[in-house]
Amino acid sequence: MLTKSDKYCGSAITVFALISYVSIAIGNVMLGIATLCFFVYLLKNRNAIYIIDKKYYLAIAVFMFTMFVSALASGDIGKGLKVWSDLWLWRLMPFFIVTLAIKEAETAKKILVFSIIGITVGGLYLIYQGLVDHIRAAGFFGHPMTFAGYFCIYLPILFISFLEKNISGRWQWLAGCLIILNSVALMFNLTRGAWLAVASVILLILIYYILKGNKLAVLSLIVLIAFGASISSYHPFIKRLGSITDANYQSNTERILIWHSAFNMFKDHPVTGVGLGQYKDNYQHKYISHKAKEPKLSHAHNNFMQMLAENGIIGFAGFLTLIFCFIFYSFKRFIQENNPYALMMCVSSLALVLQGMTEYNFGNSAVMKSFWLVQGCLLVLSTNWKKSQIARNEDL
Repeated sequence: MLTKSDKYCGSAITVFALISYVSIAIGNVMLGIATLCFFVYLLKNRNAIYIIDKKYYLAIAVFMFTMFVSALASGDIGKGLKVWSDLWLWRLMPFFIVTLAIKEAETAKKILVFSIIGITVGGLYLIYQGLVDHIRAAGFFGHPMTFAGYFCIYLPILFISFLEKNISGRWQWLAGCLIILNSVALMFNLTRGAWLAVASVILLILIYYILKGNKLAVLSLIVLIAFGASISSYHPFIKRLGSITDANYQSNTERILIWHSAFNMFKDHPVTGVGLGQYKDNYQHKYISHKAKEPKLSHAHNNFMQMLAENGIIGFAGFLTLIFCFIFYSFKRFIQENNPYALMMCVSSLALVLQGMTEYNFGNSAVMKSFWLVQGCLLVLSTNWKKSQIARNEDL
């Protein structure tokens, strides 16, 4: 039974889930309200707080600690701690709120549904931008990379919802429609790293379900092949797709130079890196290549290189601990429990990490708040799924 304080948390975080894809500012206000309600809830219920799966929290704690060490070793402790609190405390609040104050499957599912509505509204606007304005669609705000990150999180989840009828039920057809709509939006978004990440993860999902004899997976593969053939005449898509393997393409060459610079930072500061929040200054004033044509870049366009450069081997180990848990431990839970929500945790994390091979999406505030919201909802749902399966087996 929900109390007033966690009902308020649930209401505020639900509005945050819906509105964040239209307005970051309003979304942040709602997250602030949800956070305030959450702290009130913690004070009133501190003796009743429990962690639903300690392995995830342990991985997060290890990662946050290694980032904290990097903040202390940054040479500017004040700035380092400010960056740490923003990157690895504020952006994690949706996860903490949902898993510690909500915990009920019905509420978690409602939050997740509203977030899917939000990303779909954003997807519709991306399609409008692509069709009418003929631009690289960015949505309601920011850079196209932001919505690309969103699609990496949500499209794998929608695919599993579509293929698992025991999740979507009579709304299965709607999940299929949302897949098509958001896939078209991703095409107009023209973010190559997200294309590769989503395509790779969706292919793995379809292969698994095809091997299980799922007819919808076979149909999905046929539809995807037909979709790919139908957009072969869309010139901006083909041009961007062809640039992926173009060694002379500016974006590609610049990324390689950035990665070399990031690795040089790591070689000079192997233990704790140049310090949390110090990448930009070090890159622009000390480590930038003389061949670079984009001198104002502020990150390494790669999660792994960013972690090595800014946080050294300590932070890199913490980062690996985090992604290993959310990808491989979630997959292990899926295999052991036949838990579709655990599989969703795995594939949404995997897609974001794969996109992070060419983009520092872990440094994107909007994307990471969305990621942690989704992971929190899925953890609650997967835990309740496991309990319901155990109860069903006991009844048998």
